[in-house]
Amino acid sequence: MRRKIRVTFPKLVQEVLQIDQEYFNLKKETIYNLIIEGLGFQEISSIGADIIDEKRSINFNLNEKNSKLFSEMLRKSGLNELSEAEFLKKIFITYANLHPSIRERILYKDIFLRIEEAIRKKKEINIYYKDKLEKIKPISFERNKDNGNYTALRAKISNKEYLIEMKEIEYVT
Repeated sequence: MRRKIRVTFPKLVQEVLQIDQEYFNLKKETIYNLIIEGLGFQEISSIGADIIDEKRSINFNLNEKNSKLFSEMLRKSGLNELSEAEFLKKIFITYANLHPSIRERILYKDIFLRIEEAIRKKKEINIYYKDKLEKIKPISFERNKDNGNYTALRAKISNKEYLIEMKEIEYVT
């Protein structure tokens, strides 16, 4: 059963969420659930919790997995004294305070892990990129200053090096 959630936080957090939602071309509910999934069991920061700013609220449904795991996330966070709304507020504030390339790794964790493994093992992989399957040899990750410091993958395709924006990679095999 999916849970309906309401969270209120500073306007700055909402602006970061909106920028990432547009950059990664994700639906609001999708990005919110990816953030909770990525940070729900992590140590949460209080940085920015005291920001005095106009407040914004979001409403969304937790996906099935997050609905099942939510009480465990709250318990393991060590922040049992917090209400669910305060816990979620801290998750979103923590996310907003991270560098864009770290936020991207939270949203696309599985893709990053598979590519990192291929880089370590120096092996070729297939990626689904711009509506086609490409065989690549990943070399390294780089921050691309042209796209706001999000991550690009340096890779060889047919013995030529390319920079591929990570947001464009839909699937890795």
